[in-house]
Amino acid sequence: MATEIFFSLTEVFMKALVLGATGYVGSAVARTLKERGMLVHGLARNAANREKLEAAGVVPIEGNLEDLARLTELSQPFDVVVMAAMVPFEAEAGIMRALIAAQGQFHRHLLFTSGTGVLAIEAKDGAWNQNTFAEDDPFPFPSRYNRDIRLKTENLVREASSSSLSTYVIRPPLIYGNGASVQIPQIFESVRKTGDACYLGYGLNLYSCVHVDDLAEVYALAIEKGTPGALYHAVSGEANFRTIAEAVAEVAGCGTRSLSYEESCSLWGGFWVDIALAVNSRSIAKRTIAELGWVPRHFDIISDIRSGSYFRRYRESPEGTDHAFSWTSHG
Repeated sequence: MATEIFFSLTEVFMKALVLGATGYVGSAVARTLKERGMLVHGLARNAANREKLEAAGVVPIEGNLEDLARLTELSQPFDVVVMAAMVPFEAEAGIMRALIAAQGQFHRHLLFTSGTGVLAIEAKDGAWNQNTFAEDDPFPFPSRYNRDIRLKTENLVREASSSSLSTYVIRPPLIYGNGASVQIPQIFESVRKTGDACYLGYGLNLYSCVHVDDLAEVYALAIEKGTPGALYHAVSGEANFRTIAEAVAEVAGCGTRSLSYEESCSLWGGFWVDIALAVNSRSIAKRTIAELGWVPRHFDIISDIRSGSYFRRYRESPEGTDHAFSWTSHG
């Protein structure tokens, strides 16, 4: 009890910098850390971002992710730094090196957002695959493009833990909730473009999933009681892409359609299909639950589409289209 009280008191004085605080994941993390009593800051590259941060109660700092020397300097005063920005996979390692290089006055916490796309198994026909992976399970399948790049960055971050720096890698699956995501808006987009809610092949393949607010809680718990150098998954359910498409069709009042791999690439673009729709990426959060005591609160992605945040967002969007949706990825 005494330790818990001490930590809650020290948290009030902790300063956090969330990179990507105007984005889907970053804004949820910023909100959660604010609720923990931290003074949260975010990078703002323009006036619109400054206004968005201020409206959320986040202190804006002028800067960007391209100037790595400046980023090192900017991150020095912070007790907690979270990388939750969406950037090309190739740019992530340089950003994390810059953040690792920062030397603050106190012990620092550094968190990197990866994604379970590193566990993706090809499924160009949309078939289901039984393989599911906990945090440090071996992965005996061919490496895909994003796995090779992301694992090097993950290892860079995990191995950087020291007496003055605690590092953590957070690896989410399909993130949903609050009317945004990657894969779900893509299926709403298919309605606008084709008149049907589309899926690939059999549509039985899937990403495990987590609600964005439950995911944000993992970051806070890692800071509070995580093991330095640890990798943490965040999973609270699964639904295959055909079931998701059927829920989208119910909202949009249309039918569903199975597409071939080639048709899918033509509709959505080959890059997104290969990392987000033509794979199985199934994961479990054994270490997160055991070490952090994480208890997710949201479990039903299909109800969220049929009658929750996606239903509301679709109905509120112009002419029943999906233009109001946000797109984000940590695949």
